Amino acid sequence: MEDLVLLHAFPLDARMWDVPGALTPSLRGHGEPDLDTLASQIIAELPREQVLLGGCSMGGYVAMAVLRQAPKRVKGLVFVDTKHTADTQEAAANRHAMADRVEREGVGEWLVEATLPNLVGPNASDAAKAVVRTMILDQRAEDVAWWQRAMAKRPDSTGVLETLDVPSLVLVGEHDKLTPPDVAAKLAVTLKHATSERIEDSGHLPPVEQPEEFRARLERWREQVGL
Repeated sequence: MEDLVLLHAFPLDARMWDVPGALTPSLRGHGEPDLDTLASQIIAELPREQVLLGGCSMGGYVAMAVLRQAPKRVKGLVFVDTKHTADTQEAAANRHAMADRVEREGVGEWLVEATLPNLVGPNASDAAKAVVRTMILDQRAEDVAWWQRAMAKRPDSTGVLETLDVPSLVLVGEHDKLTPPDVAAKLAVTLKHATSERIEDSGHLPPVEQPEEFRARLERWREQVGL
């Protein structure tokens, strides 16, 4: 899978992926918060001229920013529990509020309490919860604040997705509270060649909660579409 690039969710890092052979960069903010900055970094690090690009949640937003800059570098897409629309004013305000708080107080248990319940499903294992909790607590406050402000200003990606002519896989956890199955369905309809699937008994992070099932769905789809 040396042509597979997977971008992680907020507020986690590359450890959320258990996909051997995939390139899984950790996204680090610098300068003015803008997902285009991360996209430029990813494009510069792509291992091949064309790659299969995937992202979960925030990683999906960054993947869409890559598409705005260099669509010809992408031969296929994997969107996991993400959406193509911009934030509402309320959602953007909530992101800025969290960014301000993490700058004041740093990363701590309050951030776990604010994010973990929405990241995992109701039946997530204690092991999965522990992995997510560890990743949250390991993040730098400056990155958490940067990510939130960058996501708050991201544009609607409908236009760029509608013009794509590549195979796409849209996966969503059955119990995802942040980008539920109806949101994934809207994303799939926006894409020309999308396969949309629901992963049962998972929340917002199927690659962490159901890693074997996630890999199986990905591998089966790649065989089906010849990627």
